[in-house]
Amino acid sequence: MNNKILNIILALLIYLPTCIYIPLNLYFILFAITLYINREFLKDFFITLFKKRKFTDKNFAFILLFSLLALILRLTDIPNWESIKDFYSFAYLFPLTYIVARTLKGRNDIFKYFIYFILIELIISIIEYALGVNTLFYEYKRFRTFDSYDLLYFTRTYGLSPNSSGLAFKYIYGLILLDLVGFSKRKTIIIELLFLIGSVFTFGRIALVVVFFYLILRLLDILITKKRFNLTRQIPFILIFIFFAANPMWTAKQFTRNGTIVNQSRFDDQELGENDLTQEEMIKLTKKFGLDKLDMSGRNEIWNTFLTYSSLNIQFGNKGKKLLFGRYHAH
Repeated sequence: MNNKILNIILALLIYLPTCIYIPLNLYFILFAITLYINREFLKDFFITLFKKRKFTDKNFAFILLFSLLALILRLTDIPNWESIKDFYSFAYLFPLTYIVARTLKGRNDIFKYFIYFILIELIISIIEYALGVNTLFYEYKRFRTFDSYDLLYFTRTYGLSPNSSGLAFKYIYGLILLDLVGFSKRKTIIIELLFLIGSVFTFGRIALVVVFFYLILRLLDILITKKRFNLTRQIPFILIFIFFAANPMWTAKQFTRNGTIVNQSRFDDQELGENDLTQEEMIKLTKKFGLDKLDMSGRNEIWNTFLTYSSLNIQFGNKGKKLLFGRYHAH
């Protein structure tokens, strides 16, 4: 197969499952292709392991052992299984993910195509914003129209993603991948600025904080490690900083949702069940940091509950299984 076509296929298989209505099962095709590409690596690894008792790749060996540990923990938890589905652990996918990552190494064109896909989704999200809807898929269960454009939080667009958070993190991935591909300086600056603008439209507050710290760390790397500061390259960062710093009252209003009543109740007793904890047992770390005064969409309660569970199960966690309280994960 032509290398360019293969790279496009791999980029599509990575990108498409992040979109609405596209099943995550598509990743198994990605796994199958990358396993085939790495067949000589896998053959050499296991032959050397069984014949010489040596690891040709220590990172892969560690990941395999980690997955094996998760399997053992799941088997020790059999008395608590509700169905055969409880055999599953996300850790089983780690070796496959490593094989995918190994395949992507050096194939920077894949990252280019991925960036182009995100740019297409960015254009769609801007169209959604202009139309006053969060998604173009009117039949989608989360579809809604905007009542006003006063708060960015209530005008978050989805692009082609199932939610705004997914789109926001694609922009983060895009920003990071920009440093790996060989775009011209001018093209890199334009694309980075577009991703930053997109991050504002999706207004995932945690994603925006991640983007800000990433830009700060990159700037420090340029100044301290590389020692070759280029003002032109920092234009996107400067513009986004000015955008939020020019009107601090407006910015504070956006990040606090204009004093919206704090929502702490994501859980109820029925959802928590056996994992329910008394107020005395609950860790209140977010209160110590003053986050209980902000509307975090119930994340205060979520974070504190998961922190408490982790502290009480520090040795084996949830025995290789993703921890959920009702339908909520750790956010």
